Amino acid sequence: MKVRLFLTSFFLGILSMFAVWAFQWTLDSWKEITFDLPGEVTVLRLIKRAQGVATADASAVQEKLKAYLRDQSLTLIVSSSGDGRPEIVVYDPHHLVTWFPGCPSEDTHPGGMDAYIFRGTYSEKLWISSLNVPFLPQGAIVRGIISAPHRAGTLQYARCVGGELLPEGQYTFNTADPAQAQQIVRMLYQMGFVAQSNTKLPFYLYLIQNPLMVIPGFFLLAAWGCVLLYWLLYLHGRKREFGIRVRHGALPDDLVWENFLVGLPGLVCGTTLGGLVAGILVAAISQVLLSPAEVLTIVSTIGITFFIVVGVWLATLFVVVRFGYERSLTG
Repeated sequence: MKVRLFLTSFFLGILSMFAVWAFQWTLDSWKEITFDLPGEVTVLRLIKRAQGVATADASAVQEKLKAYLRDQSLTLIVSSSGDGRPEIVVYDPHHLVTWFPGCPSEDTHPGGMDAYIFRGTYSEKLWISSLNVPFLPQGAIVRGIISAPHRAGTLQYARCVGGELLPEGQYTFNTADPAQAQQIVRMLYQMGFVAQSNTKLPFYLYLIQNPLMVIPGFFLLAAWGCVLLYWLLYLHGRKREFGIRVRHGALPDDLVWENFLVGLPGLVCGTTLGGLVAGILVAAISQVLLSPAEVLTIVSTIGITFFIVVGVWLATLFVVVRFGYERSLTG
């Protein structure tokens, strides 16, 4: 019995760890797409429409847009593309973006344009060398160097919304509410933009549509179904043994506890070894050293998987032994 439980819990440990890694990678991918904005997110791809808008009119609408975002506790992130500046423009009045330090000059100078250069970029080398950074807009004040969000790619810096009009590019804001999204799109249209694409990204929908999460999740659920069926068939084959021992004075609870303790070492060793093997495989395939956070993830997953496996094994024992005991009484 110990070998059976060791092998089943070993493979459950491996699949559970892979499922947790898949969830972690999916979550990281979600954060990259949404620039780590909280809640549901809408992503717009905007270009300038053919009918131009006067600069003064566009500026007035932009101020209305900022006021609306501020009143609705929303954040707007604009990532430029194409021939525009390699920048991310952030309007975050309620400090929801964790990687962006904020705009110190907003209170003292509303038209100020604070900028933060991304670490490891060409612009950082120029700025550290006290050279002019040609990508920055005129009047921008460099407040420091920050780590770029994962999706930054070749973008060089992030800045606050200043006196300049917002550029073309990808517009990301943290709401999927139809009324709020429609109001934002309407104001952007009045500023001279037209949407090429409009995508709403609830996390649960992104999760269940991502093959990286769906495939390990399916295999894990299938494995649990197979293991539970295997344990039931194995214990069903011992029902005669349990019935004979009950007729000779053994109590069902004692039988459950006895078999539970006998199987516990196999469950402990199998779950622990399976989780460790999965962690080592991921590190070896990725050719990276596991960070303290990833080690904590492995330990936590092993612990949670162990308690689930032990609970299911105990429940299976209880159902089979108790059912056999009641059958023996009625028989």
